[in-house]
Amino acid sequence: MKNSFTDLFTKELALLRRRTLPNGECKTSNGKLCTLCAGYKVNYDEEYIAKNKAVQKFLSDTSLGSAAEPLVRSPLGRHYRSISKRKAFRPKISHGGQVRSSQGIQSQRDFQFGLIGFDDERETTFALPVDECVIEHETHGKVYRAVEEFFAKPENADFAERFNYIIVKGNYEEQTVIFNLTSFDSIVRRYANMLSRFLTRRVPSIKSIFAFVDEERSRYYLSQRTPQRKREFKIRLQKIFGASEIFQQVNGKKFLYHPLSFSQTNPSVLPVFVETISALLQPSQKHNLLDLYCGYGLFSLCLADTVKSATGIEISYESVRDAVNNARRQKAFHHRFIASDISAESLEQIIHTDGSNTLAILDPPRNGTKPGVIEFLAAKKIERAVHIFCNVEIMEGELERWKNSGYRITRVVPFDMFPGTDDVEIAAAVSR
Repeated sequence: MKNSFTDLFTKELALLRRRTLPNGECKTSNGKLCTLCAGYKVNYDEEYIAKNKAVQKFLSDTSLGSAAEPLVRSPLGRHYRSISKRKAFRPKISHGGQVRSSQGIQSQRDFQFGLIGFDDERETTFALPVDECVIEHETHGKVYRAVEEFFAKPENADFAERFNYIIVKGNYEEQTVIFNLTSFDSIVRRYANMLSRFLTRRVPSIKSIFAFVDEERSRYYLSQRTPQRKREFKIRLQKIFGASEIFQQVNGKKFLYHPLSFSQTNPSVLPVFVETISALLQPSQKHNLLDLYCGYGLFSLCLADTVKSATGIEISYESVRDAVNNARRQKAFHHRFIASDISAESLEQIIHTDGSNTLAILDPPRNGTKPGVIEFLAAKKIERAVHIFCNVEIMEGELERWKNSGYRITRVVPFDMFPGTDDVEIAAAVSR
């Protein structure tokens, strides 16, 4: 049985000695160790060597070993995450209405915001309120400490009980904070405004704050229903303070995107990521680019000057709206973006020409492409494609579909998009 990448990486890490932690790093205030990522154990130099070994072993067990290249190192191996969250953990009520915790009996209103720890034996989650997370940008810790300070005041306890999550997004210079709340009535709004003013005084780099309503307390921190997207996002997300969009700059291209749009969590690696995708595609002015799962237009707009035209397709209405606006601001008038599901049937309705002089980028979610998508592109005889995998366990099966459709794999480039974790991202180039 072939080893999973997680198993291979775990085995490599087990060979390394654990590092000495500075005060507060990877620990809670009462000294509980956070082991959710590899940052508590090794520095990035050691981790990178271990992960590269695991990647090469993983790929050598597939038919891709000969095409595999070394793992592309992340420019920031620690403090790289531009997206993070803390969950609100409510206390468990024991008999008599008091709360019991590992520290003893607490007040009924006492609860914590923390990373999500998991107890394997009991199959339950628990709060890990770490003082400093080594893979999150340092500013995020300042935000969460300020939130804890605000809720330490007894008069704010009722407001705290409305929280599901606190989310931080943005870049390394500016942050957007999202309060995930069970409701947002006039009383909650008043408290949210108070917390907003408190946070922006403590952390001046916060440029906007939003309230996101999740009455069902979903396990997902920005849970989205599918129908009526446009109407729904207006109702569920409300701006409290600041800018309406989040700013990102990659290779001289400036992007704005909605807080609910998908965005990459490691901005430091995006410049080399985009440059490598371009090198794999080999675009020219004769080419039309098909950008599937395009998000806010990152790839197609970064490659705008190198192709004749581009079509981006994405299921998220918010992301497509962002892509259209980004194209207009960048004067990429030869680009179009379409909100649509991505299936063989939907592509048939959108793409009517043959695929000569067509290049494609596929960056699907973790479960991969739908049946028929790869086969549709192959039937159109597109010239080349770059297929990006955030779930490497499905990669071999997806690439087998390309080979069965008359394509060969030319290059396989792994990226350390998520240092500290057992995840990598792999870009595979295929040609007819």
